Amino acid sequence: MSRLNYTPSLAAVFLDQETISFLEQNFDVFLWKKFFYKINEFCKDLPIYITTSAKLQLNLESLLSEFPYLTFDTETNSEATFLSKLAITLPPSRFNDPDWDEVCILYFKGIAPLLDHSLMMESWDRHKKFFSQYSYSENLPEGIIPTIITREFLSTLPDKLTTDVHSFFLKNINQYDVDIFFVPPDLRQYRFDFRLNNFRNAKLISNLLKLNENIKYEEILPTIQQSPNLYRSSPSYIEWEIYKGCELSCVFCPRQLIDKEDEPISLSTKNVKLITEQFDKFLTSPFTICLGGNGEPLLHKEINEIIMSLLSLNHLQELIIESALYQNVDPFIEFLVSLTENQKSKLCIIINMTTLKADTYKKLYGKDHHAQILKNIERLKEVLPPSSLHVQMIKMIEVGDEVESFFTFFEKKGINVILQKYNTFAGKLPEKRVSDLTPIHRDFCWHLNRDLVIDSNGNVQICKQSSKEILGNLFTEDLSSIWERGHAFFSDSLHGNHDKIPAPCLNCDEWYTFNA
Repeated sequence: MSRLNYTPSLAAVFLDQETISFLEQNFDVFLWKKFFYKINEFCKDLPIYITTSAKLQLNLESLLSEFPYLTFDTETNSEATFLSKLAITLPPSRFNDPDWDEVCILYFKGIAPLLDHSLMMESWDRHKKFFSQYSYSENLPEGIIPTIITREFLSTLPDKLTTDVHSFFLKNINQYDVDIFFVPPDLRQYRFDFRLNNFRNAKLISNLLKLNENIKYEEILPTIQQSPNLYRSSPSYIEWEIYKGCELSCVFCPRQLIDKEDEPISLSTKNVKLITEQFDKFLTSPFTICLGGNGEPLLHKEINEIIMSLLSLNHLQELIIESALYQNVDPFIEFLVSLTENQKSKLCIIINMTTLKADTYKKLYGKDHHAQILKNIERLKEVLPPSSLHVQMIKMIEVGDEVESFFTFFEKKGINVILQKYNTFAGKLPEKRVSDLTPIHRDFCWHLNRDLVIDSNGNVQICKQSSKEILGNLFTEDLSSIWERGHAFFSDSLHGNHDKIPAPCLNCDEWYTFNA
């Protein structure tokens, strides 16, 4: 009997709770069928085991007449437990080789309607040829091929696994026979995920299939290059200036580049409502809001009311508040105490600190609030969960020798540290970078792809690097129309025509940074 003449024993589909919640609310029978047909095309009537919920199972039971080999697991929510349970059900080896067990499964972490049959076959052939225990791709997006896992690998999983299975594998990779499947083009910079796990990914998958129901992996990038708006579906990161004005004069802040004669500008509650209503009407996928811009948000007299209104938005994933934490701290902390744990979990408070040295702080920020801010950070720590509080250090020449001590100081206190790159704002601010990490090859701009920048007058800027180029105004125009206006600029960016964009793209090194 040929040692290459065998097939996988089953397909395992693990859905985490977040994915299940999304699928319960967004059940698209066409996309599910597409996924199951692709598996059946690869290996006819292969048993498929899938974690689900009782609610989702009601929808899936309608597919049993077409796919009778489906088995639902509504009790298991641990990936390691799910795989361990399946390992017990696997059949005996057909070859009885004491040095090699061929029995394996196709493993999916999600519903993947864009599976590429030819790449699956190529990966499978390599798996058999090299007698691998674990076969996966390092560069293909999730949802193009499955991971192939043998019983030999499954038997090594510890009883209590503190990480996901793939992380465990990577940590112990030298213990296994591995095949790493690399396929051009390498699209990792696009952060594609072709699984039905959120609205953005599901929308992209649906749109690609509408254009070509049998689309192959090699055709995805040309399709998106031809229709860039498929990829730029909606903003995921909103930088919103609710207050224009600040009492500090930071050497790294773009406020020194703007006209301050109209300050302070404080967004009225009426105008806040106008904009948030547009968010709820237009934004149908998860998004993050960052209260920042050219101002200190804690100086807004109604900051607490604004935060409450934002936390109630339907698809808000995270609310970031960037602050120097030097004013109006007492009422802010009292407000935070009143929030529920669920509301606090959506908050991310970032304190701009940058240095532990009082004299350096005064040089960088223009005022001596150093000691008081350290006390305020301690007070915030008492009322916020650890995941919600961060201290930010901007990595620049003045503090280049402080990085290690800065991290050590706050990590010992259990406070997260963010090391932020210095932004010259396209060369308008003095060069203070300690090192230049800009990729050699310039790709498209993530900010033109996913960011929405709103100033205190309701203007939507083309990007935060260019306050003069305005796409529209949210007080007088519809958000969807303004967003569509940016498609052409992202298309130029995607195609490398950076000089055509009315922003300082050719002098900017922020294009590769990713917010949300």
